[in-house]
Amino acid sequence: MRTLFRPVFGWRGDGPAGLEPFVHTSTDGSWLAGAVVASRRVPARGVVLLCHPFVKYGMHWFFNHGYHEWLADAGYHVVGFDFKGFGRSTVDGVSFAEDVVAVGEWAHERWPGLPVHVLGASFGAFHALHAIATGRTAFASVLCDSVPATVARFFGGGVTGAVMRGMSTSRWADATGTRPIFRSLPLPDDLPRLFLFGGDDPFIAPAEVARLREACGATSVRVYPDCGHLEVRKAFPGAYRGAILGFLYHSSSSKDYHSWIRTQ
Repeated sequence: MRTLFRPVFGWRGDGPAGLEPFVHTSTDGSWLAGAVVASRRVPARGVVLLCHPFVKYGMHWFFNHGYHEWLADAGYHVVGFDFKGFGRSTVDGVSFAEDVVAVGEWAHERWPGLPVHVLGASFGAFHALHAIATGRTAFASVLCDSVPATVARFFGGGVTGAVMRGMSTSRWADATGTRPIFRSLPLPDDLPRLFLFGGDDPFIAPAEVARLREACGATSVRVYPDCGHLEVRKAFPGAYRGAILGFLYHSSSSKDYHSWIRTQ
C-alpha cells in the first residue's frame, strides 16, 4: 500500500486558517486525520462529509478551492478527512470505503439529529458509493462529482494501473473496494443522489453515463459540455455551486428531493 501511494503520501500541511482538526480511527484501524468547519448559520441545516479526489493535497483540495466557505455560509457543518495513506492518515487496511463509513459514523455522533450528506469528488466519490453499498451508513444524500466508472480506466497504464486492474477483477475486488461502481448500484430508492460530469471526462464513457442514468434516474445525472474531469467547478462555477446547494437544500426529505429534481 505504501508503495502504491508514494506519489501522494507526503503533503502534510495544515491548510487554511480556521480549520478544527480531529483524528478518528477507521474500522480497519487506520488513523484518519480530518478537519471541521462549523456552519455559519444557527441552527445548522446539516453536515456535509467531503471525500477527496486522488491528489497529494487530500482533503485540502476542497479547502484550497473554498468549498468550506460557501457550504458553511449556506448552513452546513463541513467535515473533511484524509483517506488512509494521504496526508497524516496512516495505512492499516486496504478498503477506502471503510474510511467513509467510519467518518460518517463519527459525524452522526458529533451532531446527532442532523442529516449527514456525502459529497465525493472522483476517487472519493468512487469509494463513497462503495461505502453506501455496505448498508452501514446513514447518509441523507450522496453527490458525486466526476466519479470514475472503474479503477482500470482511472489509473491507466504503468505498474499502479496494472495492479489496480488485476485487483478489480480478482476475488479481492470487494475487500479492496476496487470493483466498478456498477457493482454498488442501484442505490437505495429513498436516497437522494446527484451525479455531475464534464462532457469530455476521460474516466467514464458515454455508454457508462447512459448506464448510470438507467440505474440512478435520468434527472439525477448532469453532463456539462466542453469540460473534462473535475472541471465543471472551473468551467461553470455558478451552475456548479447552485446545483450542489440546491440539491442539499432539497434533500432533507425524499418527497421534496423528487419534486425538485424533476424541475431541473
